[in-house]
Amino acid sequence: MKNTINVLQYAVRLLALLQVALGFQFWSGRSFALLPVHMRMGEMLIALLWILAGIGLRAGIKPGLAIGAIAYGFLVFAFAMNMGKLLPGGAHEVIRLLHLLIGLGAVGLAEILEYEVRLEVGK
Repeated sequence: MKNTINVLQYAVRLLALLQVALGFQFWSGRSFALLPVHMRMGEMLIALLWILAGIGLRAGIKPGLAIGAIAYGFLVFAFAMNMGKLLPGGAHEVIRLLHLLIGLGAVGLAEILEYEVRLEVGK
């Protein structure tokens, strides 16, 4: 189980790094052709969050944390799919910043889940 958690967590971290790098490209007005790649990687990151939550439930972590992570994944997805419609014009920068923070929140939740699973498995 520890190897599985390691692989999943490193995948989350790699995806997060690539997502932020691509996001800054978009923010600077470049590389818009890679937007579908950014979206698929975001979906993969959410799927990994859900997988970690499922492993956490199976390992015996607090159910509230795992269920909260699953719900947060739905929030991230819904926000990302609808962010283009929110606050058009110059105010859209607020939405972009929220998108970054919400995405980093998903990564943080994955880190917390990984830590909690390790604690439960180590008992």
